[in-house]
Formats: sequence, C-alpha cells, structure tokens
Amino acid sequence: MGAPRKPTALKQIEGTDKRNKTRMNPDEPTPARGIGPSHDSLTEYEREIWDEVVGISYRGVLGEADRIALEMMCRLIAEMRLDFTEMTAAKITQLSQLLGRFGMTPSDRTKIVIPKEQNVNPFDGM
Repeated sequence: MGAPRKPTALKQIEGTDKRNKTRMNPDEPTPARGIGPSHDSLTEYEREIWDEVVGISYRGVLGEADRIALEMMCRLIAEMRLDFTEMTAAKITQLSQLLGRFGMTPSDRTKIVIPKEQNVNPFDGM
C-alpha cells in the first residue's frame, strides 16, 4: 500500500506543488471555510488544545472537512499530556500520523517553504 496523498495546500506551502503536475488531482476539493470552533463534545482541556493546534497550523491547511481528524488529534494530545504512560503504542502511532498529515512533525516542517514577503512600494500604481 502506498503512502497517503498529501493535500495540495500542504504541497503549496512546502513548495512541492509544481514538481509533478501529473500526480496532482485537478478536482481536489479545497476548503471553502476555515476549521471553525471545536465540537461541543470536547472537554474544556481538549478545546484548549484545539485552539492551540489551530493557532500553530499553517494557513490554508485546515478546513471544515478536517474537523473530525482534528478532534481525534486533540483527544489524543490530551490523553498524551495527562497520562502518557498509559497510552498504547497504537494511539501514539495514530497521533504521530495525524501530526504528520497536518505538517506538524520536524521532518514535515523541513519540507515547508514559507514565501518571503515582498517589499511593496506604496507609490506603485500612482
């Protein structure tokens, strides 16, 4: 089984979106709206983690379709922080995979290219 496909938004942030256009899905859906607030079923601590993760995520990666995966990740992070010694290897692996898919591991971070801000001349267009 091959590796899961990386979303185009993450490829654009990493600067790898122009490498192989034949492997890109031209019909890939793009988030129309942001991730939004956390679900009511999360505990107060898990909601704090939601806000933390959304705050450190790269712009344009999270959309409303990612809410369930982010909810799962927040629950796993809460469990990890509250009682890491009781976490199963499967849960740790799942958390690691979710972090990687959202571009939040050291190896994923090295692939991200943040465009430099261009100096804008306020007199252009006058």
